[in-house]
Amino acid sequence: MFTGLNQKLTEELLEAIRFFNLKGWSPATSTNYSVRSENKSEYIISRSGVDKSKFCGSDLILINQKGEILPPFNKPGIKSSAETEIHTAVYEMFPEVNCVLHTHSVLGTVLSHSLVQEKQIRFEGFEILKGIEGNKTHDLVETLPIVPNSQVMSEILNNVKGRLDKNSHGFLIAGHGLYSWGKDIATAKRHIETYEFLFECYHMMRRF
Repeated sequence: MFTGLNQKLTEELLEAIRFFNLKGWSPATSTNYSVRSENKSEYIISRSGVDKSKFCGSDLILINQKGEILPPFNKPGIKSSAETEIHTAVYEMFPEVNCVLHTHSVLGTVLSHSLVQEKQIRFEGFEILKGIEGNKTHDLVETLPIVPNSQVMSEILNNVKGRLDKNSHGFLIAGHGLYSWGKDIATAKRHIETYEFLFECYHMMRRF
């Protein structure tokens, strides 16, 4: 149903979704993904309740800034992700962001659960930190906020908004998973990969 630039964006987003699923970062029907459409006030987003191993182009729908599903996608039984409000809030906070991705890896879930009282996870000295936009060296500290989980998206957003700024590239929801974003799909995907690699490093270091 998408054409032109939107068709290109959906194809690139589908590639990222398939890659994450092969990594085991989207079990069951979890996770959600979006990209700013050709019309900058509209977003292409994954619909709710779809097994990501079977996800296809028809499972991407179009919403507006209020999270409302737009024609011709507003059909009975078609729902946007329950976490749509997080996506639209990130786009509102950061006009330069054009893609928001969300994963449910085992390590992201476990680390966010075990470190929720610390309210953050700190990474320092890893070469892979240069995978985060703006980082030019490994010799820095990257802090990823952790907020409590909730079924009410406004509660999650209220907890995280004051902890994000223009240099932020993601956050963890405790016992839930990772949100990250970027200026385009490739950058957001790279941020997800970077953080997920860092989760593995952090976990391994705690074992020794």
